[in-house]
Amino acid sequence: MLSKTLLACGLGSIALACALPTPTWALDGSHKGETNVVCGQVITRSIKLANDLHNCRGNGLEVGASNITIDLNGHTIDGFGAALPFSGIDNTAEGLSRTGHSRVTIKNGTVTDFGGGISLANGADRNLVQRILATANGGAGISARNVDRPYISDSAAIGALVGFRLDSVTNAHIERSTALNNTGNGILLTGASRGTVLHRNSVVNNNGDGILVTAAVTGTRIDNNDANGNGTRTPREDGIDVDATDAATVIRDNRARNNGDYGIEATPGVTDGGGNRASGNGNSAQCLNITCTP
Repeated sequence: MLSKTLLACGLGSIALACALPTPTWALDGSHKGETNVVCGQVITRSIKLANDLHNCRGNGLEVGASNITIDLNGHTIDGFGAALPFSGIDNTAEGLSRTGHSRVTIKNGTVTDFGGGISLANGADRNLVQRILATANGGAGISARNVDRPYISDSAAIGALVGFRLDSVTNAHIERSTALNNTGNGILLTGASRGTVLHRNSVVNNNGDGILVTAAVTGTRIDNNDANGNGTRTPREDGIDVDATDAATVIRDNRARNNGDYGIEATPGVTDGGGNRASGNGNSAQCLNITCTP
């Protein structure tokens, strides 16, 4: 069952680590409609898990059909090593079905100790990832590549190389999610991605940038996020770092505290939507090309 410590970023400069109570979806005593699964199973219909998986030597589960829901029901999918090239839940062309699948919901549980926690790619359009804890995975906790409208909400990626990685996606959302203690970036938006929304997320104590948007990305909305204590590696990095240059990229109402270099660093050309706040960051200017108040 899911019984992990998640981080909820507090108001202002305060980040509080709190042990969440066991979620209600893990306390459902009913076993009706629950399904036992095994490591590597290809899921072709909607299921609610009845068991954990431990020491999976390949992918934990593989998505094998569109328009289904995989409800982990509070259970844990556990791999055999973060250095291995497998995913806790795989919805990509690398799986046995040789394609990603659309309109899939993955929710309510933990994926840990894989090369990647949850991986979406190449046909996995309009997938919803909700209330997932991805912890101690070697690559990205949750990733989406070459897909349209991935929606990630109310999830946490902890102790990976990158918390959340979006690569060449369109119209993606990450909302109300936490990236904590990752060795690289908390949230990485890269490739030819366009139209992404990053809203009400907490990126905390990541060694790289809390949020990094690379140069070729367009049309990103970054609003109401908390970036605290990121950028601790050498050279020091930022709470929010936006290398894109288009006016359709908007940065507004974010809070950046105690990051290694700038709280918010942007390239000229993006839109300063106002309401950004920064203090205690390593660079005394606090923000670059964005107006910030304490």
